[in-house]
Order: sequence, then C-alpha cells, then structure tokens
Amino acid sequence: MQEYEHAVATLLQIVKHGRSLDSNISTDASPLSRQITYGVLREFYMLEHITSSLLDKPLPAKHSDLKLLIFAGIYSIRALNRPDHASVNAVVNTTAALNKKWAKGLVNAILRSYIRKKSELDDTANANIEVQCNHPKWLATRIKNAWPDAANNIFKANNEQPPMMLRVNIAKTSRDEYLVLLSENDIDAAPGALVDSSILLRKPRPVDQLPGFSSGLVSVQDEASQLAGHILTTKINDSVLDACAAPGGKTCHLLEINPGIELIANDKDPARLKSVKENIERLNLSCQLTSDDLLAIHDKSFEKILLDVPCSATGIIRRHPDIKLLRRNSDIDKLCAMQIQLLSAAWQLLKHGGELLYSTCSILPEENENILSRFLSMHKEAGDVEIIPIQLASGIHGQHGVQLLPGIQGHDGFYYAHLRKISSSG
Repeated sequence: MQEYEHAVATLLQIVKHGRSLDSNISTDASPLSRQITYGVLREFYMLEHITSSLLDKPLPAKHSDLKLLIFAGIYSIRALNRPDHASVNAVVNTTAALNKKWAKGLVNAILRSYIRKKSELDDTANANIEVQCNHPKWLATRIKNAWPDAANNIFKANNEQPPMMLRVNIAKTSRDEYLVLLSENDIDAAPGALVDSSILLRKPRPVDQLPGFSSGLVSVQDEASQLAGHILTTKINDSVLDACAAPGGKTCHLLEINPGIELIANDKDPARLKSVKENIERLNLSCQLTSDDLLAIHDKSFEKILLDVPCSATGIIRRHPDIKLLRRNSDIDKLCAMQIQLLSAAWQLLKHGGELLYSTCSILPEENENILSRFLSMHKEAGDVEIIPIQLASGIHGQHGVQLLPGIQGHDGFYYAHLRKISSSG
C-alpha cells in the first residue's frame, strides 16, 4: 500500500508543481513504487483517456492526488504480473493514506469498471494523437514531421523501460575481461554495438551489485553518450574543456581514455558540479572543476572542447518520462537561442586548429542540424569552420552531423557534430 502512496506523492510533484522526477523520487523508494511511478508517466496520456472515459464528471483540481491514484491503479491492472483484485485492493486502501476514505467506493467502482471494459478501453484506434503515442500533441507532431518513417519506433522506444548500459574503464580493464567478471558473478551481459567500452546488461540491477563499481572498474552510461569520448580524440597535454559537464559521464570517459589531458570540467550551476566531483573521485581521476558562465569566459583557450548543450532531452524520454509532462513547445525556441549562443561562445575559446564536438540528447532537428546551419551561416564570411565527418556505421548522417534515434539499436537518442577551426579569424 505504501508503494502507491509514495508513487502518488512523487507524481503529484511532477504533474501539479512541475518538478523533475529525479529530484523528487526517494532514493529508498521500493522497486514497485518506482515501477508504478515510471509506468504512470510513460502511459500518462492513455491513463488520462481511460480515466476520463470511466468518470461521470472530471475530478476537481484539489483531488489531483486521487486522480493519480486511479492512474496508478489502472496501470497496475494493465502491467503488473499479479491478480487484478490485489491491485484494486491496494489502491482502494491507499485512499485512507491520502485522507480520502470517502473515495473508497468511487475508486473501487472505477477500477472494477475498467477490468470489465478493459479490451474496449485499451483500444486507441480512434483516439487522438496524444493517446495513441503517449506523448503530448506538440511533441508527437514535431517527431512525426522530423522522422515520418521512424516516428512509431521512436514513440515505442520512448514508452519502454530503457536498457542498462555500462562503460568499462579501459584505463583499468578491458571489456572482455569485465564480461568474464560479470559472468563469474552470474550477471548476464553482452558487448555493446557502438563502442568498445560498452556493455549491455540483460537485466538492470543496482550499481552496488556490479563487481568493481566502487573501485572504478565500470560506470553506468548509455552507449550513444559514450560516443563523445571516441569522436573527440585527444593527445597527452591537450587543453580540453568540457563546457557543460554535469553529471560528468563524458568528463570521466575523456579522462579514462587519456588521463594525460589537461581538462577543465565546467558547469554554470555549482550544485550540479557535485555529481561530477563524486564521479571523478570514485574513478580516482583528476581535473579542474569550474562553475563559470560560458558566455562570460574571455581569458582562456583550448585545443579541444566538448559542448554538450542544454536541450529538450527528447532523446532520453524513456529514462526521464517526466520530460513529456514538463517540457513545453515554447521551450524549443528558447533552447535553440541558448544553444547558438553557447556554440558561438565556445567557438571563441577554441584555438586555431582546435576541434569542438557539439552534442545534444535531442532528436529534434531544430536543436541539431538547424543549429549547425545557423552557426555555419554566421561564419560563412570568415570561412573558419570545417566539418569533420563522423565515421559511424549507424545513425542518420545529415549535412553537418550524425543523429542517433532512441531504440533503433538499443541506445538513446543523441546528436553529434564535429568541427575544426581552420583559421585564426572569427
């Protein structure tokens, strides 16, 4: 019963107060509570549609918690591998924890009505685009317009549980050696498909069950994200800036590949640097941490820059399903304005002959290929930008960079464009 109470409390923070899932889900939340929370967010628009069909009239806003409890109950009947009556009883009894004992009969009636009409209510053939895709209309429309042939696969991937991918610390071991270690600990795993540092776990598990995690043998990082460390190659003593470093996965990967670089991990938000520091310390790595506003830096220069800009995060929705509820269509233009500003600022810090890797976890062309087109247009007269082709077997190769879409080969959605400064102007 507590699982539903905790799930509703977390969901309420997201739906009613616009707070993120990561910042509100308890670190000691049970696996079942997590499953319900994530499941409701992934199926939110379908659950809203079903609930509306079962209610005689909408619940007032002051009963948002009750509405979310009903969502959780319907999700449980749809997805949990247990008798329907067990889910109904647990949800009905949770009304007391919400101080709404009066709603027991209502909740019981709605859930039992759903069980009777399940096949009819689960049929979304004639439903609107939000219900069919379990995405807000604005985002579903953008995805369909951008990737008409892949849109259904993207929606499907976004609404599934993501795979757990590991990054082997190649400074301490090899992928083959770590796969043997996993096998010895009865952990089923397979090599990743994109990079030689990646491993797919057949079944997700807590990191404290991974051999050598605390000593830095391995980290959790999606395969597409790991590409950054392989595309932006470095030499010993290269001055490197990870411009928007938090939470630090790409920072640590760069240092694992080449500990001899002089790397500054920067993030404008000092609080977010805490996670970077923790990752660096666990892996026994070393670099300088700064919390400068990239737009205000004028006294430094670098041979290599990784610019993983703030974005819509539409490529990692399956890991952060709250994005579908928190992001707004109007956010995209604001993000694009910030991205072109950051790219221009980072370019000013790049030395002649230096390389910059532009990266997002977005699948929207507005934040990716279009940003590069705008940037190149700004620098057309100076002629100081060279596009370095990214040699990658998978992904969609655009005019400027490579777009990876979520779920096609198990990885998240990411975009990369690799640039070189070929003159001292600009």
